[in-house]
Amino acid sequence: MANLNNITGALLIDATAAFLNGSGLGSGEDKNKVIPKTFKEKINNRFEEVPYVSAQSWRRWLRDTANDENKWNPSELRAIGDGSEKGTTNKIATELNPIEFPEDDLFGYMKSGSKNEESIQRTSPFKTSILKGIRNMRALNVDEAFVHLKEGTPLPYSTRFYSTHLEGFFNLEYYRLGVYDNLGSHQELSSELIEKHKDKFEVSKIGKFDRFTLKNAGEIRKRNASGLLRGLAFLRGGAKLAAFGTDVTPKVLILAGMESANPVFNNLFVGTGEKPALNIETLDQIAKDYEPKLATPIFIGIRAGYLQNEEDVKKLDPKIFVVDSPVGIVTQFIEKYLK
Repeated sequence: MANLNNITGALLIDATAAFLNGSGLGSGEDKNKVIPKTFKEKINNRFEEVPYVSAQSWRRWLRDTANDENKWNPSELRAIGDGSEKGTTNKIATELNPIEFPEDDLFGYMKSGSKNEESIQRTSPFKTSILKGIRNMRALNVDEAFVHLKEGTPLPYSTRFYSTHLEGFFNLEYYRLGVYDNLGSHQELSSELIEKHKDKFEVSKIGKFDRFTLKNAGEIRKRNASGLLRGLAFLRGGAKLAAFGTDVTPKVLILAGMESANPVFNNLFVGTGEKPALNIETLDQIAKDYEPKLATPIFIGIRAGYLQNEEDVKKLDPKIFVVDSPVGIVTQFIEKYLK
């Protein structure tokens, strides 16, 4: 079987009657209307409005959930640079410390240094799409409401919300966890951090540059990846939850270990009836085409009763596919491949 260098997957969230990511206020006469993020997609020669959640937004949900579920210390985002001590925010950064903060190892960081400072950047090993409403199952509506004053005329306001199922995909560059490259102007570790933790690294060369690998990188890699998957299984977050409470835990979660960094599990869900369906034909084709690259079976987690074709999914070849609940497949994947 292929080497497990990446963990790739997809998720589907039930966002019926939801408002998970705002885009501010409407324009013109709609300035009292709060609107969600949408984009236009051309379908059958007409443009359709598609609700979505930005990658930045749901990545923040995942960061917070993973920190909470695993009791990790958060790598807090704060103001840095000249004036930050006075409350002026011109630059921001996290702790920039992947050794002590798993969040920094998984999601990366960046600090643009001044002329007397180092610039530090770690591109995120965890790559994601946006979460977008699937075809044939997306509708936008408006909730009209009033603020009733003790005296005077009630003030009207409205909120645009949607009913859809939000699909996204991701890839974790598993092989990069616990490994940090300082490549000239592209420095993943600061000189201060290297000095502080110098006894924890094995140092090798990439040409004339240094690669710093934690001596227990294998253990750290498994711990951080396991924590991220637990965060996905119990994902929580979103805007306006007091008025449009939504359970954003994935109702479908797909995972596979791969040798290559191809996020192949995309556009797998379709709206063909009252419930979303998984495109089994496409999934079968992916399994065949990428068989030489697969380091694990393809794990499919489904909330019971959620998919239109759930019974057909359960009939997939058990030598290639493992079908369970979303939490169940995460537990199995961790036990079999990350322990």
